[in-house]
Amino acid sequence: MDSGTAFANIPGMIDTERFDPAAYVDAVAPAMGFRFSPERAKAVAEALALVVRVAAPALAHPVPQDAEPAPLFTP
Repeated sequence: MDSGTAFANIPGMIDTERFDPAAYVDAVAPAMGFRFSPERAKAVAEALALVVRVAAPALAHPVPQDAEPAPLFTP
């Protein structure tokens, strides 16, 4: 299964093929009270694009509804 599209049709998940981080930053930043310069908005969008790419493989694995978190994390 391609990690970029594995969760594209799950409600609430990002379709990595169609996600536009710059448009997202432009739309969401003002709603959150942020006013970015064009240069800063571009840097934030690039960071967001990286986060989405890194998260896609992890989000591609289904987690059962009854899954419980581990009581203790030991690296």
